[in-house]
Amino acid sequence: MINLIKSEIKKVFKKRSFLIVTIIFIFYAIMTNVIYKNLNSLDSTTKYDIPSLQEENSHLDLGKEEDLTTFISNLTRIELENLKKDYNSGTQKYLIDKYLYNPLYSLISSRYQETKESDIAALTEKYNTTLELIKNSNWEYFIKENITSLETKLSKTTENKEQTRIKAFIDIENYRLKNNIPCDTTNYLNNALDAIKTNLTEYLNLQAKENLTKTETERLSYLKEDMLRNKYILMHKKDLNNMENLKSVLANFAEEFGLFILIYVVLIFGPIVSEEYSKGTIKYLLIKPYKRSTILLAKFLAGLILIPFVIILMLALEVLIGGLILGFNSLNIPILIYDSAKNILISYSIFKYVLIVLLSIIPMYLMLGIICFSLSTITTSTSAAITITFLFYLIANVISNLVLVYKTSIFKYFISLHWDFNYLITKTPNPYHFSYQTSIFVLLIYTIVILSFTFIYFNKKDVKNI
Repeated sequence: MINLIKSEIKKVFKKRSFLIVTIIFIFYAIMTNVIYKNLNSLDSTTKYDIPSLQEENSHLDLGKEEDLTTFISNLTRIELENLKKDYNSGTQKYLIDKYLYNPLYSLISSRYQETKESDIAALTEKYNTTLELIKNSNWEYFIKENITSLETKLSKTTENKEQTRIKAFIDIENYRLKNNIPCDTTNYLNNALDAIKTNLTEYLNLQAKENLTKTETERLSYLKEDMLRNKYILMHKKDLNNMENLKSVLANFAEEFGLFILIYVVLIFGPIVSEEYSKGTIKYLLIKPYKRSTILLAKFLAGLILIPFVIILMLALEVLIGGLILGFNSLNIPILIYDSAKNILISYSIFKYVLIVLLSIIPMYLMLGIICFSLSTITTSTSAAITITFLFYLIANVISNLVLVYKTSIFKYFISLHWDFNYLITKTPNPYHFSYQTSIFVLLIYTIVILSFTFIYFNKKDVKNI
């Protein structure tokens, strides 16, 4: 048996198609990593279409108050965007966006509205002072001003919820000063703080509200996860949101390279039996001192051994290619999974995460391999086995989506509804509302039925005329 399995594995490695697919995978992995390298995920500044704003302004009637307001707002944004072109610092760009808009808007408004000379002088001085602080990247000044303003509001507020909200914002600003986190669009700690500030009011409101709707409950769960993730970033100084690194490619390994896993599966199982018929070697194979069932089992086991091997090969090539293009430093950044039931984050090392994700989807590839193996044996046609397997995969995805959308029960035991266990990793409910024990049982039944029929057919097949 072992010699038969070794022989089958050697046949696969000697195939030109195996080498070609591997070479294509290498080129695809290179392109994928290059794309990740240029995602520009760290640039959190909002982009504005200046020509569109200029075009809109050209059609506005400044005699109308509403149009004048829009005109001044657009002109302010145009001047800010042009101003940012003169600054390379992420801190300066951030401060321009956050703190220069109001002084500039007020100054521009004075040009189009009746304003006293003294007021215009004051507005000009305010603008120039703010711009000078920005030129010097003096972000601490603006944060201290925020704290002073918030403390003034707090002293005038008696409502408990509002006091809680203001205190939370004061704590955030003080945390920035204490930990010396600059206001910088390229600083991931700054972006984490900003994310917390952006969602804080909504988070506190939903948390204090009773009888939440389903949509509100889902939104609150999302906000809790986002808060915990950003707090983790601040506490552990890990750039979890950076997508331009090897960790991100590996975290999405199943999605980015899943098609290649399927190609390898059908490449292994498609010709594994049918090729013996097409080459006429089946007769020589059957005269060996082995039972037919032993020969077929050896072929099947060889395929099962090769599937994890090619996945490990793909993973190793990706780590090497991605490391050379993106660097290896990100491999120490963990993957965090939010458990909504316990409201906690579960931390995985990147390789442990990739492993458990692959284990969660391996049943799908195994079932497709079994189907392809059966078709190869029964049809004795490699092209038919591969083509039908691919078609089955596509149809299975369509059926899965139909069940999700229309909640139809007629397909509840269809195989594609049971072969993906990724929900166990993401700590989310099964989208089809099955327990994992039920899915395992269904997959075992399919496996037993398909393989039993295949082995019975092969044992009874007449090969005299081949």
